[in-house]
Formats: sequence, C-alpha cells, structure tokens
Amino acid sequence: MPFKKIESQNITDIHSMGHLYVHEETGAQVLYLENEDKNKSFTIGFKTPPYSDNGITHIIEHSVLNGSKKYPSKEPFVEIIKGSMNTFVNAMTFSDKTIYPVASTNDQDFSNLMSVYLDAVFEPNFRQNPQILAQEGWHYHLEKAEDDLIYKGVVYNEMKGATASPDDQMYHIMNQSLYPDSIYQYESGGLPSAITDLTQKEFVDYHQEYYHPSNSLTVLYGDLDIDHAFEMLEEYFDGKGKTPAVDLKFNIQEPKEKDIQQAYSITEGDDPADKDYLCLAWHVSTADNLLEAMGFEILEEILFGNNQSPLKKALLDAEIGGDISGGHDFPGYTEVFMILAKYSSADKMDDFKKVVKETLAKLIEEGIDPEIIQASINKISFRLKERVISESRPRGLFYTLSAYQTWLYDFSPFEILSFSERLEELRKLGKEGYFEKLITEKLLDNNYRVAITLEAQPGLNDQKEAKQHQELQDYKSQLSQQEVEDLVASTQALIERQVSADKPEDLAKIPMLTKEDLTTKTEELPLAISELEKGKGKFYHANQFTSGIDYLSLYWDIRDLELEDYSRLSLLAKLMSALATKKYSSDQLQRQIDTHTGGILASVDIVPKLDGSIQTYFALNGKALEASSDHLIELMQEIMVSTLIEDQQEILRIIQELIAGFENRINFGAHVLALKRALSQYKPALKLEQMTSGIDFFNYLKECRDLLKEGKADILLDQLNTSYQKVLNFNRLNILYTGNQERATLIKNKVLKAFEQLPIKDLGPIQTYPSGKKQNEAFVTAQDVNYVGLATDASENLQYSGVSKVLANELNLGYLWNTIRVQGGAYGSGYGHDRMGSLYMMSYRDPNIRQSVESYLAIPDYVRQLNLSESELLKNIIGSLSPLERPKSAHEKGVEALTLHLTGLDHQMISQLKEEMIAVTNEQLKELAVGLEKSLKDYSLAVIGNKAKIEKDKDLFDVVYDLY
Repeated sequence: MPFKKIESQNITDIHSMGHLYVHEETGAQVLYLENEDKNKSFTIGFKTPPYSDNGITHIIEHSVLNGSKKYPSKEPFVEIIKGSMNTFVNAMTFSDKTIYPVASTNDQDFSNLMSVYLDAVFEPNFRQNPQILAQEGWHYHLEKAEDDLIYKGVVYNEMKGATASPDDQMYHIMNQSLYPDSIYQYESGGLPSAITDLTQKEFVDYHQEYYHPSNSLTVLYGDLDIDHAFEMLEEYFDGKGKTPAVDLKFNIQEPKEKDIQQAYSITEGDDPADKDYLCLAWHVSTADNLLEAMGFEILEEILFGNNQSPLKKALLDAEIGGDISGGHDFPGYTEVFMILAKYSSADKMDDFKKVVKETLAKLIEEGIDPEIIQASINKISFRLKERVISESRPRGLFYTLSAYQTWLYDFSPFEILSFSERLEELRKLGKEGYFEKLITEKLLDNNYRVAITLEAQPGLNDQKEAKQHQELQDYKSQLSQQEVEDLVASTQALIERQVSADKPEDLAKIPMLTKEDLTTKTEELPLAISELEKGKGKFYHANQFTSGIDYLSLYWDIRDLELEDYSRLSLLAKLMSALATKKYSSDQLQRQIDTHTGGILASVDIVPKLDGSIQTYFALNGKALEASSDHLIELMQEIMVSTLIEDQQEILRIIQELIAGFENRINFGAHVLALKRALSQYKPALKLEQMTSGIDFFNYLKECRDLLKEGKADILLDQLNTSYQKVLNFNRLNILYTGNQERATLIKNKVLKAFEQLPIKDLGPIQTYPSGKKQNEAFVTAQDVNYVGLATDASENLQYSGVSKVLANELNLGYLWNTIRVQGGAYGSGYGHDRMGSLYMMSYRDPNIRQSVESYLAIPDYVRQLNLSESELLKNIIGSLSPLERPKSAHEKGVEALTLHLTGLDHQMISQLKEEMIAVTNEQLKELAVGLEKSLKDYSLAVIGNKAKIEKDKDLFDVVYDLY
C-alpha cells in the first residue's frame, strides 16, 4: 500500500483511536481518527501562505469548486449540494491554510463528496478558463459601451462587506503590525483595493505550487471504510512526485512600529464622538506550546469572562470604552493576546494603557483569587465535555481544526486532541502562581506588543467608493473604441457563460444517491407531558442520553402581556445572570455559575402555531453535571426570583455591549435581519421578534441608553421592574427537563420546591398582537454592499408541502444562485417558504438592490418554465430531504420535541412531508407558479446597505432610515 502508518495513539478524550499515515512517494500525511461516529468527515487542507493582499488563496478556494477535469460542469459544488445528504459541506480560507471539509452519515454520499472535492482541488478547470477568476475574483464589468465601468466579482463583493467591519479591520491591522515581516501582514481573504491586481498567470502558478499532494494534510474521521478512502486518495497522489516542504514557521521579530493610528468608516452625517476603537495586543506564544495555549484560554476567562472579571471591570469602571473584550487568538503559527475597547475615544489610549498596566500589576501583587481560577477552568472543562458528546455539528470538523493548529507547523496532531491532562496540570499550576507568571512574562514585561487606534470617520467608505468610481471612468475614457468594445465583449461572454445551461452529459458525471437511498422514516422525539401538581403549568420530559448532563428550561407563559412588555423583558433576559441578586453580588453570582454549571441564560421565546396563534415564554435555561443539579436549581431560582434591577452603571454597560453586538450582527448577519424585518409586516410573531431581537429592539436599546445617560434612569428601572414582577407568577411556570428518565421526577420536585413561595395569580386574557406597519424600508449603514430582503404572506395562495420544499431547493441552488450570486456578484442568496405561510427571499453582500428585487419577482416565470430532467429532479429531492436528516444533540432533540408539540406538529406530519417530497414531479413544481405570482403581487421590501446605492434606488422605498 502506498500509505505507511507512522504512529497510532488512543485519544480517550475524543473517544477515538488516532492513526497517522504518510504517502511514501509524495510525503503527504493522512490522519485517521477512528471511532463509531456515523457522521463521517473528510478534510483535505493545504498550506497556503499569501504573498500580498490580493486574496489569491481565498479566490482559489472559491474557484476550484467551479468545475474540474472529472466533473466539468460549471459548479459541481452546487450540484453535489443540491443532491447530497451531507451534514456539512464548505471550503474555508485562513491566514495560512485553505481547507475543504465534508461530512455525511451516508456511506455512498460520503464517497461522492470526497470524489468531487479531490478532483476539484487537484484538477480544477480554472487553470484553462480565465472566466472563472473573472466571476469568482474580479473583472471589469461593462455590459454596454455607454455604461459606467465597474468592478464585479463574488469574492470582491464579499470582502467589501467583510472589510467594512471595524472589528475585521482591527484584526487585520493587529496581525499586520505584530508580524510585519511575515505572511500574517497580509489579508488572506483579500482587500478589494488589491484583489483587482490579481492576474490569471499568478492564479494558475500559485495553484500549481501549493496544491500538490506533498503540501496537503488530510483528516478522515468516523466509522468509515479506510481502505476505500485510501484508494480515492491514491488516485490523486500516486505518480505526482515530491515537492519541497512548505515551512510556515518563522522567527518572530519585535514590531517596528508600536503605536498605529488608522480610520474606519461610519455613515455620513453620523456623530463620530465616542465611536473609536482602541486595541492593545501582544505576541505571546507559538503553536508548539500547548500548555500555554490552554493557559491563555483560561486567562481569557479570568480577565474577561464577564463584566465582573478584574481587567474588564477595571476598564469599564475607568470608562475607557462602552464595550470591553479581550482574549487569545491564533492567526496561525503564532498566538496573540489582545484587549479591545469599543465606543471609546482616541485620546483615551494613554489611560487605556495605564489601567491595563496597573490592574495587571495589582493582580500579580495580590494574587488572582483561587476561586476565579477554578471557576474559569471548570467553565472550559464543561465546554469541552459537551462538545465531545454533541452531535449537532460534525465533531470531526472540530477535531480537524484542532489538529491543524499544530500539525500545519510540523508538530504532532495527537497531543492537542488530548486536553484533559493539560486541564488538570493547569488546575494544579493555578495554585502555584502560573497565571500570575503568564501575566508578568507575556504581558507586562513583553516588548512584542502594539497599540492600535481606529478612529471613526463619517462617510469614509463613500469617499473611497466615489474616488474609485471616478478612477474607473477616467480609465475608461482613456481606452480606445476597440478596447471599450473588447471590454463589452468580455463582459457579455462572461454573462453568456453564466446564463448558459450545463451540458446534460457533464451534469450526469456528478455522482449522486438514488431514490432507493432515501427514507421517509422520522425519528420519534420522546416527550412525556404531565400537569404540575401546583399551578396551571406543565412538566415536559424529553428522555435523552446526555452523558450525565442535566438540561433544564423554565418557561413562563407571557401570552397575556402587553406588546410594550416584550422589549423590556428581552432586555431583562440579557440582564439576568449578569446583575446582583438578593443573595449574591454580581461577581459572586458569576463565580457560582461558572463553578457549578455550564451556564444559565434567559430569553424571550416566540413559537408560532399552526392554528395561527402564538405561544410566548420568558425562558430561563440552565445546564449542569448531574452531581451539580442542586446548585443549578438553586441558582436558577435565585436569578429568576431575586435579580436586583437597580445598578444603573452595570445596566448601561450591558446595554452598550448589546448595541455593539447588534452592530456586529449587521456586519455579518444583516441578510437575516432584513428578511425578518420584511416578514414582520405580515406576521405578528415576527413583529414580536422585532421587538425582542430585531431592529425594533436595537432602537429600544438606544433609547434605554439615552435615558440612562440623561439622568432618567428611574423611568427605565420602573418599567423593567414592572414587567419583571408581572412574570413572577407560579401559574406561568412550565418546566422542560432533558435527561435521564430516572431523574425526571426528582428534578421536577426540586424545581417545584424551589419556586413554591411564588404568588399564584390568574393570567389575564391572551393578547392578540399586531404585525408591523406595511411599508418598504431601507436602512443605511457604513457598508459598501447591500442585504436585500423581500417577503410576503403566502398563506392564501401557496400551500406548504413537500412540493414547495423541493422547489425551495431548486430556487436556492439553481435560480437564485445563478441570478443573484453568479450573475449579480453577491456573496449569497436565499429563498424560503414555511408552514406558517411566510415566503421570503434575501441576498448577502450584494452590490445590487433593484436588480435583485427584479430577480425575486421573476421567480414565478422561472418556475412556470421549469423542465427538470429526472436526475435533476432527484437531486433536488435529495437536497431538500438533507436538512431533515441531520444529527442533533440530545439537548436540541429535547427543545425540538417541545417546539413540535407547541406548534401542533408530530413526526407523522414530517414523515408525510418526506413522502410528498420523494413523490414530487416536475409538473407539480410548475403548478406552484400560479400561487407564487399571486403571493408576490403584494410584498414588503427591507434593505440594509450602502447609502449611495439606496439613494440611487430610492423610488423602491417608502421610508429610509439611518440604522447607526
């Protein structure tokens, strides 16, 4: 066999036997993590050092998935997803590696995914076809000679969105300044200003150099046929020879420039006061020191785990920033420790440094509280234990990423996967001054550090956009008529490629499952329901194996509360576990939670029902090892009943953190915000969600912040306490316990005992909540791209069924992928239709607005003309079934069982849905065109995005807001 086993180790922490192999001809290494997990995974990774900011590694990651020698269709990646039962498929670019992971519980599907990915990375078509770089990377776009010249490209637009985030900018500046003579000075994802320098020759040459078996590291995980996997690898490894090794290690140099000032963009007209970012960062270690790596993970919890953590509290008390965070990170070979202050001012940098230095010096002098150390270690230990038993995400991917953390730099991949011994060693070392030593040597006495100021500048991105636009028009004006015609011709040729259908014979080459591989069986999720002996609530028990962890949720029925209570209760949920209680100060409470539990969090849960009504709860969720269940219930009772809503300063801090978190969501999840905003104008449940987590809640947080800053705290505190007291009624209480059957009655009785002193009062009449105001809305942010959401209520015109589910798969991975992403240049798109009648479309990091809306509205015409072959139809059936078959953790199964019950669904209805999906015909899909057309005659539009582009298409909107 071409593969020789180098080493085997029993890795008990992840219930696996690890085997390391080498392909003798090429030197390629393969790690096989052998275990009984049916959710198998395969990842092939390459060392991919960038040499500039042109994004070459990122664009190659996209482009290899655009056709290959064995699978020459335009996008076999999309075709395989369309017809796969995968549990994970993606490709990811990091600062010094690019990886291609897949996972599936189906043996044949797993083999199919491996085959497509291996051919993609080693035999991509982009080497012969420059149109792939043009589409995925960048190109001059000129559809008609009289048009303005623009840049277009999927990665180009993706990175315009990503680099607009000040967090992303700060991370790039940090690596650039800490490691100026290394590959980490470059933005591997690509800076839009440099992406347009990338040439086809560079592109092909880089792939030839780095995408060789000798430079690959492959991980196989789970209960799989290892001999078959090796045979598949041999097809691409054998006969390739050996290339020189790529060594990513380097000698770290002390930073040349230690104080850096740059600017980031906020919306034109926005007040820049107190919107600067400040950062202190240190180089602290390298990939070979695993004890230090885990030590810094624990130190992060000690210093920044919550608002009462010593360094975070000191910085908040000194008003250095409205939001303080910090911790360790791995750019690659190196490890960084950083402290970030948001909502700050550039003139506070000296105070920032002073507070950090004095606080850390005080910790060394007085010693870190041993209870804080143990609580931090316990918190991390629980997190690692839960990850090992969780099935909701492919465990193989977690372990692969961990292995790469050392293996990529020529260290063993085994040691990092065995974490228990390091945790226990650090538990012992923590009593001997280890963490104080880390602070002294790696922070206070460490000259390998930088201080970065990122100042808010209104309209900066708009200025850059206008400048670039003018430069492009100036460039165009200098072209000859022939050169302009050539640009038009190349643009039209690319469009022709994008709109043209694949050859049937090319599509037929892509492996797929058969109808015989499909099943309509649905796992029954057990849920025992009983009345509580006291009050009007219910006890729900989801009997699941949880490896000794109790999952407990207390659901307080709030269907009778007023609409105005919902935003207040959502804020209250964020305050609980963070504020003091009658028994514990806030820092004592945090310590108790971290020491004895896996976390206690509150939320407002909104469950729309099939009958049109809405079930709403104020929920308190907790988890702990079975041995700590008494502590868990005692803490949940204390938090639920005795939280003190009175610390104005702490409440303001939490609100500012929530505002910062929402703004970060806008940078990375605005597509979801937009589509839910549009839906909220039709669906009362989505309007409630707006009040508790959407744009309405964001605006409410800003109002609360202003009340606190303007000396009107009494108004806010009275409102919060009034809503809080409404919830504290035993008749509202319902209990969900996910765990062992033998413990269910015990847990129920302990919870009832803990809350027996609560008053018992009748609930008021169930409220009927309105939907949002019907209008087309735009929300301006400091983005260079847009997030375009369109939604309507299709209840009257479009039946939810297996047919509509299969159509959604075709629209997502067929029509919208081609029109919004491939032709439009957006990074992503989506379509959905659910049982409640919600119909929606959205785009992600989209250069367009009007063009995307027109594409959405053309969906009925596309459906009317559908003519899918039998194999294409089967692909869509398989792809639409796939999400219903993905593994779930025990906790997720418990929550889903309750949600199905509350909604009015059962496993027979889901089985029926699967039967409808498997039986779908092309004619049934086409018949949905009528209902789609009727539904889309009335719709709501919500766009979050760029000011200039919103202004250009302002006739689409009834109202335009500045979001922040």
